[in-house]
Amino acid sequence: MILVTLAPSAAGAQASGSLAPVSFTGRVIDTYWGSPVVDALIRIDGTIRPDGSQIWGLTRADGTFVIPDVPPGPSQVTVSRLGYADLVQVLDIRAEQFVEIVVIPKPLVLEGIEVYVDRLESRVRQLPYAVSTFDEVALQLSPTLDVATYLDQQPAIEFVNCFENNSGGGVFRQRRDCMRARGTQPRRPQIFIDDAPAFGGLQELSMIPTTEVYRVEVIRGCGQIRVYTSHYVERVVSQRPRALLPIIC
Repeated sequence: MILVTLAPSAAGAQASGSLAPVSFTGRVIDTYWGSPVVDALIRIDGTIRPDGSQIWGLTRADGTFVIPDVPPGPSQVTVSRLGYADLVQVLDIRAEQFVEIVVIPKPLVLEGIEVYVDRLESRVRQLPYAVSTFDEVALQLSPTLDVATYLDQQPAIEFVNCFENNSGGGVFRQRRDCMRARGTQPRRPQIFIDDAPAFGGLQELSMIPTTEVYRVEVIRGCGQIRVYTSHYVERVVSQRPRALLPIIC
């Protein structure tokens, strides 16, 4: 449910047909407790800025958000946060508008997320290798749209051609299928998506939007990349607790 508060002066501005971009502001709260929902993703679907950029924002600690430079008019607003049911609604976005968005929690998921993440962190700490982890907030705030591109832009990770020094031809000369992490030699990485091997390599990783991912682990010392999507994490924490799969390098 979305409740809209609109200042009287804004109605006249909208009626005048002004197309100047506006700031889309509001707050996301839990429908059961009335508490703020932190790090909820608000997307304006089907609408882009004049420069072609996608439009989204995240809620702050008090549940509020401010998304600048939004074209006014009807747009589909999607609100998502792991542990809550997605909300999708068409909203006529105007200047001086403040929306209160009420989302429905999934108690079992909320209760299990913290325990599951603690177990993932504990498993990583026990590894004798350098590990880079990227959480949901960092991934969603990234201007890139896929996991492979996002990782390639990180300072300690680089994707390179596996046969860049090979004078011969072949399709692999044109594809960056190997990973070179700081302090390691280039190698074709082992990739796991939701605890299952991804045999499509980096090409398969490039098809996963960052907005659908909850966590990424790059085990630099043994050339592994592990991706956990939000849907997978929600499914796992809703089930009976089970042991994590060991990381074997």
